[in-house]
Amino acid sequence: MSKYLLISMIIFAGLFSNMVNAQTGWILQTNPLGTGENAMIGKVQFVSATEGWISGSRGDLLHTTDAGNNWTVVTPFPSDTVSSSSDPAVSMTWVNQSHGWKINSIGADFGNTNGAVIHRTTDGGSTWQKKVISTSAGDFGFQIQFVDENNGWALVYNFTTFTPTFLKTSDGGNNWIPFNGAGIFYFVNANVGYSFTSAGPSGTLVPYKIFKTTNGGNDWTEQFVDFSPGHYNTMHFSDTENGWVVADSGKVLKTTNGGVNWNFVTNSGVNQQSGCKAVFFLDANNGWISSKASDNEQTPFVVHTTDGGATWTTQNTPLGNQFGSNAIFSIYFADSQTGWLTADNGKICRYNGLTSADNENIQVNSFSLSQNYPNPFNPSTRINYSVAQGSRVTIRVFDILGNEIEVLVDEEKSVGNFAVNWNASAMPAGIYFYKLSAGSFTETKKMILMK
Repeated sequence: MSKYLLISMIIFAGLFSNMVNAQTGWILQTNPLGTGENAMIGKVQFVSATEGWISGSRGDLLHTTDAGNNWTVVTPFPSDTVSSSSDPAVSMTWVNQSHGWKINSIGADFGNTNGAVIHRTTDGGSTWQKKVISTSAGDFGFQIQFVDENNGWALVYNFTTFTPTFLKTSDGGNNWIPFNGAGIFYFVNANVGYSFTSAGPSGTLVPYKIFKTTNGGNDWTEQFVDFSPGHYNTMHFSDTENGWVVADSGKVLKTTNGGVNWNFVTNSGVNQQSGCKAVFFLDANNGWISSKASDNEQTPFVVHTTDGGATWTTQNTPLGNQFGSNAIFSIYFADSQTGWLTADNGKICRYNGLTSADNENIQVNSFSLSQNYPNPFNPSTRINYSVAQGSRVTIRVFDILGNEIEVLVDEEKSVGNFAVNWNASAMPAGIYFYKLSAGSFTETKKMILMK
């Protein structure tokens, strides 16, 4: 069981064109740290279709460049004794392949900490810098999030005085200044953010509250007050309007209008006697929530929706019930067919939606070119497309003046669904177009690179 399980309760305020694994569904991957308490991991985030990171509870990280078939341990400062939270999984953030941050506590665990430090890389993890933001006894580096290379927020919680300190930066983390936070936060961009709290009068756990800011955290407006059972665990927004909160007691909430209204989702199929700790949505429609069959007894599962929560399907996992604990801490999907999750005792799983054989045998009735995701993006984005008959296929990228920038695909393709990634790290911010040509079929779509 993660020693960080109850921390948040006291915060008051790709489908690849060449699949590397023939199995479908959720598949276990190998954690080089092993299993158990010393192998605890938290947040998973991918910065491209094949490159991803996982936060470790001992100040380290796991890194993959082959979609998780192999993970390596990255320890930015091996001589330092630091620790970080696995549950909740909020101690790491990446905005692109080069820029990432991890917040750690100075000390071996949250019961014996003496400040907080932030580790930062601007070259994809090749080198790291550290910024000590607190040396106070009892301070624990709890949460960090960036939305671009400059704008970020951090939360430090003191377990001696039971007080939070909220900090923000506009220069990538070189300088941090206090701001008036309102709980565990989720920022969609440099201005719009949301947060939730779980403490009420006299230290009670209710009411649960949700807040919103439109000026980067300087001011917060209370949006929702909830007296129903179920401690809030985490939140996720796919854009400024569409967001989700998941909680204990199988409680799920959603908004489609930027928090003006929050509605309970009662048909998701999560276990009403268990806690949901992870939620991830690609867009307003496609999302995943973690759950488990019964607390500390049976294998956890994931529920998935493709219509914004109107209907749900269940995805089983191979996590089992090792050491009597089986919580899923974090979920991340690169596209609707390729995702990863982390779980208690150092477990990692990858989701494969379709195999190469499935792709070869699939029936496609028409050519199509999908909107890239994410969009806007920085610096990588993914483009899905369908081929209805064997053809020479090209996908070309153009700037706003019509100049050809790059050829992403130029080869014979059989019938099937495919995807390609574009890394625009060398390109200036702006509007770009990508064009699919196959036989007599052509289609062009617009994408926006933001830096």
